[in-house]
Amino acid sequence: MKRYSIIVSVILSLLVLQECKPTQQSLTETITQELTTSPFSNGVPAQVVVIGGQEYKYPIIAIWVEDLSGNFIGTLYASQSISTGIFRYGVYDKGKWLPGERNKPAALPRWKNLTASNAPRVNQGVDAFSGATPSGSFALKTMLPAGIDEFKVYMEVNKPWDFNNYWHNNRFPGDEEYATSGQPAIIYEALVSRKTGDSLFYFKPIGHSNPSGANGEIIPDIATFTSALKIVERAWIELSK
Repeated sequence: MKRYSIIVSVILSLLVLQECKPTQQSLTETITQELTTSPFSNGVPAQVVVIGGQEYKYPIIAIWVEDLSGNFIGTLYASQSISTGIFRYGVYDKGKWLPGERNKPAALPRWKNLTASNAPRVNQGVDAFSGATPSGSFALKTMLPAGIDEFKVYMEVNKPWDFNNYWHNNRFPGDEEYATSGQPAIIYEALVSRKTGDSLFYFKPIGHSNPSGANGEIIPDIATFTSALKIVERAWIELSK
């Protein structure tokens, strides 16, 4: 009887794993757009899949690579607005918002600080990684750095005007940068290792960015976040075989 119970438990576990693993059919039905970037000239082909959650409504996104010591290597993708500084609602004129240039430090503080401080060392033009923000779930065809067996891929996600009971519009009176942000950007991390033989590596939330974009710190406590955690349902990196 005990042996029978063990066999049943193993079968159930395998079924659960099979259900969790994304199938090609489910991806085809879910993904609404494909993007392509070429951040590394001699890189290794891969794709990053981002499945939008119920709060996915044109967020601002950046995806980049760091080594295990935390050194910035390069950007895989960043929304065109944050890359170029030209936002759809950038200039307020005659009672309405118009497209225009605007500095938004609270949008993606971690990525902005990393790219600014590493600009002299990392030679990446905006065209190598920039693209319009997809309207829904997407697959990013890109290149990972070659010659590194283990590294971390980060994703920073933010949706403007995303307030809740904790991150309300009067939490930091007088802070104009926070006033258009609300819940700060969520930061996700995926540890990629070519040593394991695995091809899928999932992102997990590890914290949030500075509320007003004053620096590039990662603050681990995300207990007060609500809708911001529903922008992305799940995301992973898939290495090409």
